[in-house]
Amino acid sequence: MIWAFICLYLLAGVATVAIWYFWSLRSNRLRAVQVLYWIENALAGKGHVTGIRWISLSEFEVPVKMASKLFRRPSILVKISAYKVPVNWIIAHFREPEPETLTFRADFDPHPAFNLHLQNRRWFARSQKTLNLDAPGWQFEGCLPVVLTTRLDWQKELTTAIQSVLAVEQRENMQVEFQESSPHFRATVPLEAITPESQMAVFELLGSIASRATAKAS
Repeated sequence: MIWAFICLYLLAGVATVAIWYFWSLRSNRLRAVQVLYWIENALAGKGHVTGIRWISLSEFEVPVKMASKLFRRPSILVKISAYKVPVNWIIAHFREPEPETLTFRADFDPHPAFNLHLQNRRWFARSQKTLNLDAPGWQFEGCLPVVLTTRLDWQKELTTAIQSVLAVEQRENMQVEFQESSPHFRATVPLEAITPESQMAVFELLGSIASRATAKAS
């Protein structure tokens, strides 16, 4: 009798986890449809979505067709939250959740002759954690870009690429990469940047960065 109850509880647990898993899978699929709608709207006539390919439960690739000839074989890698899955939901209680991001990837013709990874971060220091940053009297000052390099020589194209990113005002939390191997151009922004509530014209900004970098470098 005791073994019967144990087996019953085990079966109930397995059924619960299975239902939870398939519910999570369905939720992620619905989330993906929503993200595809956001991408299509964010492209705003500059391109359109041509498909979707799932890489994992929380990542999928979206091939796009762009009106501009600047980008070759463009695609978008989307990373969404998978914490509704039982195991991930438990892990999320012990560490910071990974942000949802959108990464635009494309090739150039010709390819860049350098590798460059640019990150935009905002850091500040204070003497006490409890100090209110919204209180009057604070003064914030920006600093010049910090470049860490392993190269002994400095190419003109590197300066051009950096200036193309600095020329964009809405570059907060944006990561931009230029590299010799494919994909030649990669830019990562928070997923919320393409929501209807966002005022950030993501693909216009990326087009501006890429056109500045390639036009002056060529």
